[in-house]
Amino acid sequence: MPRKSKLFPLLTVFAIACGQSSSGPGCPADNQDQCVDGTLSYDNGIGALLSERCSPCHAPKGVEMTVLLTDYGHVSGARTSIATQLVTCAMPPAGSPQLSTEERNQILDWLTCGAPK
Repeated sequence: MPRKSKLFPLLTVFAIACGQSSSGPGCPADNQDQCVDGTLSYDNGIGALLSERCSPCHAPKGVEMTVLLTDYGHVSGARTSIATQLVTCAMPPAGSPQLSTEERNQILDWLTCGAPK
């Protein structure tokens, strides 16, 4: 049975407070209220996805090195910020390669499921 995450109320607040995304009408400013795929984990796909799509900028020599997304410890510590950035469509920034809807939903679902390692 799907379970709700402690992060869900926060995701809901951000989605309601922000309404339209900062990236324009093409950004799906939605959120997930339940854990859909409990098999997602950092070690089972999410880490590789974040490494490929986020670490080029969020790394020690990246453009945004103040927010590192290079390992589970850093990612786990930034869960709320990551959720906020995805729900408001602030990341990836305009002009950068964008996440596919599937990638975005996988990360949000992983966060909703408690961000397991």
